[in-house]
Amino acid sequence: MKLSVARPNSGIVEVNGRMVLETVEACEGWEVKQRIKLNFLRNDGDEFTTDSSFTSYETKDGLALRFSVRNIQNDEVEEELRGHADLESPGGKGRASFSLPEPRSFELPAGTLFPTTHLMLVIRHARDGEKSASYSVFDGARPAGAFGPTRVAGRPPPQAGPPVRGDVGLLRNQPAWGVRFAFFAAGDQGANPEYELALDLLGNGIARSMLLDYGEFAVDARLVQIQALPRPQC
Repeated sequence: MKLSVARPNSGIVEVNGRMVLETVEACEGWEVKQRIKLNFLRNDGDEFTTDSSFTSYETKDGLALRFSVRNIQNDEVEEELRGHADLESPGGKGRASFSLPEPRSFELPAGTLFPTTHLMLVIRHARDGEKSASYSVFDGARPAGAFGPTRVAGRPPPQAGPPVRGDVGLLRNQPAWGVRFAFFAAGDQGANPEYELALDLLGNGIARSMLLDYGEFAVDARLVQIQALPRPQC
């Protein structure tokens, strides 16, 4: 991962780091583990590091989610979230409950999706040639509630960067789309999203590259290594 662009008011002159993402299929659900470590350099010479970890388990029926989040800056824990969420039925309303940082719960609106179910729908719609769709998505990474992303699928961006190591057969003979998400805070569909995410997404859910745009700066990530994991024996 490295800095793609920094706007003049960001104060950021350099970013580099790495992301490790693991998706494990179980008989009844999907476990996702993600860790992002970034090193930042400001224009005044100040340096700092961030270390963000996210773990979730989502049932295959899309109705239940467990999540845990830890955000660290310069070796100090800045935020820790933990909880679970449940939906009454597919497309129905639900409820999210946090045990950290403090006990609280709130309703999730009808139509809320959890992240793996959301990704599967995006791929299905892209295969069908749909160009845009809006969803309410809850992943537990933010205590304020669900986020509403808008997706636009088109041609994938040209590939560049170092060759990918590992099980590269996973990248072959797959349809690909350029997919862009704009994430707005729950209840806020204003002009400026909290952040945007652009993916070069394959039909099996693998992203060959991504661009995370936080407004003041954007970070580019390129796939460099991939490993196939065992399928469950159910």
